Amino acid sequence: MGARRAWRAWRAGAMVGLAALAALALVGTGLAGTAQAAYPGQDGLIAFVRGGNIYTIEPSGSGLTRLTSDGHDSGPRWSPDGQQIAYLDRGNLWIMSASGHDQTQITRAAPEYTDARPSWSPNGRYLAFVRTRQGQQSGYLTRYNTVTGGFATFSVPYHSEAPTVRQVKVTARPAPVAWGWAATGSQFGSFILFEGSGRPFCRAHYFCLDAYGRPHQDQYRNGFPSAEWQTKKPVRITDPDWFPDQPQFDTDVLTSQEHCSGASCTHSGIHLQVLSSLIVPGAYEAVYSPVGRNIAYVRDVRGRPEIYVGFNASSPDGAPLTAGSQPDWQPLPLA
Repeated sequence: MGARRAWRAWRAGAMVGLAALAALALVGTGLAGTAQAAYPGQDGLIAFVRGGNIYTIEPSGSGLTRLTSDGHDSGPRWSPDGQQIAYLDRGNLWIMSASGHDQTQITRAAPEYTDARPSWSPNGRYLAFVRTRQGQQSGYLTRYNTVTGGFATFSVPYHSEAPTVRQVKVTARPAPVAWGWAATGSQFGSFILFEGSGRPFCRAHYFCLDAYGRPHQDQYRNGFPSAEWQTKKPVRITDPDWFPDQPQFDTDVLTSQEHCSGASCTHSGIHLQVLSSLIVPGAYEAVYSPVGRNIAYVRDVRGRPEIYVGFNASSPDGAPLTAGSQPDWQPLPLA
C-alpha cells in the first residue's frame, strides 16, 4: 500500500511539474494561455496496407495507387506536411515521398531489433517508435531525428530524483505510438502516447496506455510518463490517435478496444474518447482526418480487413472504402 501511495504522489508531482515546465517553455514561444489552432488545411489521401504493400486512395474511393511492391511493408504514417510517409519494411523503419519515390532506409537492425509503427512529431522533425529486441515482450520508446540522422531513447528520472541525474529508459510494448501537441488544462506541451510495460506506471494484470510529456518536441530526457488509462486484463486499449484540434491529452484520443486471451486478441470496437462508450463495435485502427470531421477505421468483413470512412466522427456509421488495414490520413494545405 505504501508503494502504491508513493507512486501516486510521484505521478501527481510529476504531472504538476510538467505543467509548470510547459507553461514556462510556452511563455518563451508566445503560446502560453492560447489554444492550438485547428489544422488550417484539408483532408488528403488515405495511405493503407494491403497484401504487405502500401497504397494510397482518395476518400471517395478513386485513385488507388500502389507505392511499394515487395510484400513486407506495414505501418504507413504521413508527415505533418503531407509530403512524406514513414513506414516499416521487414521490421526496419523507412521513409518515402508521398508518391512512393525516394524510398530511404532509416534503421537496419532487424530481425535482432524490430521497430513498431512510428509517429511524427507535430513539427515534422522527429519520428517516435518502439524498438524491441528479438524475443522480448517490450522495448524502448525511441526517437529518430530526420535532420541530423541521430537516435535517442526517451528517458525518465530514476524514481523521484530531482534534479534528474540517473535516467531510466522508457519501456513500451511494440505497438503504435501517437505524438501530439496536447493540453493539460490551459497549457500545451509535447505528449507521446504509447502502451506501457512494467512498473511503476503499469500494474500487474493491467494493460496501460501511457502518456510521456515534455514542454518541447526536441526533448527526450527527464520527461514524466504516467499510466493515465489502465484497463484490467483481458481488456486492452490500443492504437491511439489524437484529435487534431486542441486535444486534451487525458480525453481527446481515439482508441481501439480489444479482448485478449494469451497472445490472441479480438476487436471489440473503437472509442471516440478515452474509455467512452464504444461507437463502432468490431472496428479497430481508427484515425482522424486532418481537419477532425471524419474518421477512417477497419472492420473485418467475411474474414478480411476492410477500411471504412465515417463522415461524422460523432455519428460514425461509415461507408466501405477498400480492402486493407492500418489507414492513415494525409494532411494537405488549402488549395
